Amino acid sequence: MNNQTLTALATILLVIVGLAQVFVLISQKRQTRIALISEYRKLWNKYRNYYGNIVFIGRNTDEYYQVVNENELKKLKEELKAFSLSTPTIWARESIQKVCGLLSEISTRVLQGHLKVSETYPIFGTEFLRQSRPLRQLLEPEYQHYFSGESENKNHKEIRKEIQEWLIYHDGLRRRCLILIDLLWAEAVRLEDLPPMEMASGADAKKISGKKNRKRIFREIFRLNGFPKILLAFKLSRFLKRAEYYSILNWKGIKKKELSIKNKNWTKRILRE
Repeated sequence: MNNQTLTALATILLVIVGLAQVFVLISQKRQTRIALISEYRKLWNKYRNYYGNIVFIGRNTDEYYQVVNENELKKLKEELKAFSLSTPTIWARESIQKVCGLLSEISTRVLQGHLKVSETYPIFGTEFLRQSRPLRQLLEPEYQHYFSGESENKNHKEIRKEIQEWLIYHDGLRRRCLILIDLLWAEAVRLEDLPPMEMASGADAKKISGKKNRKRIFREIFRLNGFPKILLAFKLSRFLKRAEYYSILNWKGIKKKELSIKNKNWTKRILRE
């Protein structure tokens, strides 16, 4: 066997070893993502009651839709009676810290490219999104005007204000929570996991907020990663447009005509049931 043959064989072996190492690294990375997702799912299940508290704070006192059961709801109403301006509302602060801390951490993982939106979506599912308005109202000052009415419980109002002030002091965490909600909503629209009228309602809102939301995600990726993640910034900010209406520049968006047909079919099914 001559030198040329030996060199060729050595080169082939090196290529095989290199490819094997690449496959091992890909497999390790995938296993790390699976482990992360599993851990986050456990944490979210553990924090469901905390999220129920957030929904209670974010909604008006007597709103029908809640996450916690009737017994927990009674306990929360008792907590309202015990509220005092002289001391922090521990149960409310603990709830926002736990829930927003987890959402912010997962959002950071996505914005750094360690997790995909499609991987994080199953952790929460549509139930989180359909109850996300109260959380969003706490996260975004623009939603404060929704809280009105002479009949609203004064203590409830003060607790909500306390939580909103806490979020103002933790603006990075607040931004990343909003970004994750936007990304999960876009994924739910892509999968058609939401009722047509909710997709339409979201798309209508994004006529005003869509551009701002895309800028927010772009800036946050740059803040976390710098220039090297510019492609990820374009990809994720563009992904948000899936939850917006179709246009020449947004050919993956929601088509109004198709949505209208789906809404009629959905309404018929509901009426039959």
